[in-house]
Amino acid sequence: MRFKYRLRKAYRKFIFNLSASENPLWLAWCRHNYRPRPGTIEVFLDEYSRGHKPVTFLQVGANDGFINDPLHMFIKRDNWRGVLLEPLPDVFKEYLSRLHRKRPEITAINAALDRNDGTRPFYRLAISRERWAHGLSSFDRSVLEKKLRDGSMERNMRREGVTLPDDLDECIITDEVPTVSPETLLKKFEGREPDLLVIDTEGYDYEILKMMDLDRIAPEVIIYEEMLFDEKTAAECREYLRSHGYSCRSIKRDVLAVKGHSSPESGTGDGC
Repeated sequence: MRFKYRLRKAYRKFIFNLSASENPLWLAWCRHNYRPRPGTIEVFLDEYSRGHKPVTFLQVGANDGFINDPLHMFIKRDNWRGVLLEPLPDVFKEYLSRLHRKRPEITAINAALDRNDGTRPFYRLAISRERWAHGLSSFDRSVLEKKLRDGSMERNMRREGVTLPDDLDECIITDEVPTVSPETLLKKFEGREPDLLVIDTEGYDYEILKMMDLDRIAPEVIIYEEMLFDEKTAAECREYLRSHGYSCRSIKRDVLAVKGHSSPESGTGDGC
């Protein structure tokens, strides 16, 4: 493992521990010094959070809730309240539940969203326990198979010193993870509706949107990813949102959909 990789990992662990412990100096830095990087979804969230305190949110596919997480800073800085779902038990226990354990207004659930309460097979990479690897976990095994073949993980593998086995079946683990239905999940909000819905489920985002049923709930803002969609699915998803009164625009990896606006005003990217 390269020195820079180890140094970055140590730094992230240090900041994670400051956040999880609700360190007052770190929280003061968040409130008074944090500035989002231009051109990111955090620019929109920064403005939205300042004008909608406190935001009530639902995050589906929270992962560790920390690395590359667009909500983390605002949960801590602006005392957001909401629910986070993460199906992988080790990621949930080691990171997500620890990160927010001192915040009673945050509910972290070790489950995946599905149409029914129960369990379901979930696929993850066996070659690493780092964030870049477990962040690719999916209900769809083909998503992982594609990533293993297209070379997109080579940079992270080199940094960590991971060698890919010849047999791809050795690279993927199947976990049976708990699932929670939208009906059960929405009860956690105690009669409120989320202002913000954030989805990051490695190509399953459109299915999650349809499960949530936008005829029943209407978050003011929805953020999801379409990078793993084919062209047809990407178009259908945006049309589904437009039919429910949302306007969409791309901001780097994310799609930002805002209810009742002709176009989301913050950030950069292509509108639709």
